[in-house]
Amino acid sequence: MTEEERLLQRAIRTPIVTYEKPVEEPFKPEPPTFFSTKNAQQLEELMPPPPEIPARVPITPTLTQEVKDRGYRNIEIDLSTARTNEALGIRRLGIVADTMTVIKADSAFTYRINSASNDETPAEKGFTEDQFEIEEVYITNSALTGKAIIRVNWNPRLIRPT
Repeated sequence: MTEEERLLQRAIRTPIVTYEKPVEEPFKPEPPTFFSTKNAQQLEELMPPPPEIPARVPITPTLTQEVKDRGYRNIEIDLSTARTNEALGIRRLGIVADTMTVIKADSAFTYRINSASNDETPAEKGFTEDQFEIEEVYITNSALTGKAIIRVNWNPRLIRPT
């Protein structure tokens, strides 16, 4: 080891600084100088006592489980008939679906969710919509061959205002 390396490895004195928290004493009001001792005692009696701090109680976790008793309906669409914004009839069922899945799509078609004025979405097999409350689905297609199946799921226990 060279002298330079030895000098670099020598111990350097480092001061250790500690900070102690001051002890906090409970607040006791001091009467202003213009009060007499008698008035100060009356004032102290009139002041409300400090609030009690409740003991810490552990919070038990709330366990939830998804409801598996969900209703669903497979809606079959004949794609050989041309349609323009034709409603599937979900409103007539009296439900509000929370999921819609394209199970089968033999030919191309598009759908709109909840309003015929919303943007069209091209349907593909396996595509799922689960970010909306689905009150109605509107189908648009040219007269082609095959059929399509759309599954809508809803929660029968979900309470909705009427």
